[in-house]
Amino acid sequence: MTTVVGVVEHHARTRPDALAIEHGGARVTYAELNERANQLARILLANGVRRQEVVGVHLVRSIEWVVSMLATLKLGAICMSLDPKAPSERTARAIALAGPPVVLTSASRSAELSPGAARVLVVEALRTAPGTDGGDLGIEVEPADLAFAMHTSGSAGKVKIVLAQHSWLTHGVSHGVAVNRTGPADRGSWLAPAGAGIAVHEVCMLLWAGAGIHIAEPEVVASPPALREWLLAHGITQTFVITPVGEQLQSLDWPADCSLRLMTLGGDKLNRWAPAGLPFEVAVSYGSLEAFQIANSLHPWESRCTPATATSADRAAAPPVGRPLPGVRVHLLEEDLTPVAEGTMGEVWVDSPALALGYLADPALTADKFRPNPFGTPGSRLYRSGDAGRLRADGVLEHRGRIDDVVKIRGHRVEVGEVEWALGRHPDVAQVCVVGVRDEGQSQLVACLVTRGPVTPGELRSHAVRYLQEFMVPVAYVLLDRLPVNTSNKTDRLSLPPADWRKWRPAQPYRRPQGEIPRGLAGLYSELLAVDRVGADDNFFELGGDSLLAARLQSRIDGLFGVKVALRELMSAGTLEELAGHVELRRAGASDSDTLPPIVRRGR
Repeated sequence: MTTVVGVVEHHARTRPDALAIEHGGARVTYAELNERANQLARILLANGVRRQEVVGVHLVRSIEWVVSMLATLKLGAICMSLDPKAPSERTARAIALAGPPVVLTSASRSAELSPGAARVLVVEALRTAPGTDGGDLGIEVEPADLAFAMHTSGSAGKVKIVLAQHSWLTHGVSHGVAVNRTGPADRGSWLAPAGAGIAVHEVCMLLWAGAGIHIAEPEVVASPPALREWLLAHGITQTFVITPVGEQLQSLDWPADCSLRLMTLGGDKLNRWAPAGLPFEVAVSYGSLEAFQIANSLHPWESRCTPATATSADRAAAPPVGRPLPGVRVHLLEEDLTPVAEGTMGEVWVDSPALALGYLADPALTADKFRPNPFGTPGSRLYRSGDAGRLRADGVLEHRGRIDDVVKIRGHRVEVGEVEWALGRHPDVAQVCVVGVRDEGQSQLVACLVTRGPVTPGELRSHAVRYLQEFMVPVAYVLLDRLPVNTSNKTDRLSLPPADWRKWRPAQPYRRPQGEIPRGLAGLYSELLAVDRVGADDNFFELGGDSLLAARLQSRIDGLFGVKVALRELMSAGTLEELAGHVELRRAGASDSDTLPPIVRRGR
């Protein structure tokens, strides 16, 4: 099996003058890239780095990062990219866990490191070392050799390090090149932080194709309008962007004759279809970054999200993300590894010939995420992604967010992704993130949004009730200038909602309860919830009710009206008026087991 090292060496021999990397006006050909990587590999060897040892690469997005990555792989060593913008304490924990003998860094960042026993080498100083041989080393790199140690965030500040082999990288980038039809004439962008695992795919896929890599500066990546201008000015033909950034880019104006032909979005769930009229294709990559980098499982939907190919039926559902790569199977399973019913949501498990090896020094996490495969050959494994998905009838996967993003509201399982999709259909909503909160003991949904124009929380709620069941409708709509992002440019859900989210509850027009039963229920609500005024459109749980108070309400209804209302009816009733309808039917003689006629819901 060919490795990325062999492919780069082949390009250096056959296309030595072809552009490999451009950054800030500096240009490096494939011959120069290969020579510099060979020189650095020999320096690492002289500093004690041996086969299958870890080398820390503490560099920002740069030519030096690519050189350092290739030099490490040429030795048969393992590249661990460390984000210089990450907290120094987190970087120190990653170094302590992986134990690299050497960490490569820049002169401007060396003082920030706490390397422990590792030797720190400054790349600027190494480039001036005279007389280092630049010829290929001739060290055989095997597909089963470990290639990358990629660290991701864990719970309670714990660092998780994913170990991946050369076979994993080859499988992912070679199929990526084929699916995206990437070739030597392409000009690709590198936008992801160097410390993110997705950067490995961005860089190595372009190297595999022999394309040119163009590196954007941080201030460009941080501004969608500036990024659009940079993509146009550099004649970029393919770009990979984090989903929230891509959604903003798609809303901008693009010239019909721009060079860009493919924009791939990934790392987060896509909430809306690409708008009509874009002069390039839009592909949606799979799910969470950690699952993507471990499993290499899916390729973007063949017809992409190109508006010209999307029917009205397509647009009525969330954009799908793709089909399995050759040799890969995707299973949607329950917790006990039994398949979910056809067409329903389940957790995405991946059966791939090129899974990552596991987590460094964490056998318990490895055992939890990598399970024996009950559907495959003996010895094969399944990877538990943590992503929620649904397979359509045509075999295409819909990404429905994270399993952790399923919130239980009044006994109902709610996918926040479905709520985000519904709100994202509003023409004035540019970005949306829905999170679950606990408010006075009750789970509630809060929507945090960036809008294109003036819109009120009440208008957003009115829009939401058109698409969602009542219990799925958020109780507050927080309007922000921008959604917070983490170091990977993904929406930082942990920092949402802001502390003042309660002031963003939609103002409800008061409608006086009319009739004996509605007025009696209003009195019970007021007594149990300690509120002064209760309207016909008020919701018991939004006013502060919980399951214990609901049971007390059930008992008080029996005492006041002489009927037993099923708890499920009380829980599902969206408004006081709807609950009054249930009580009235009971008083009219309907038994608890009767099927109740549907009650028309009012938009509020």
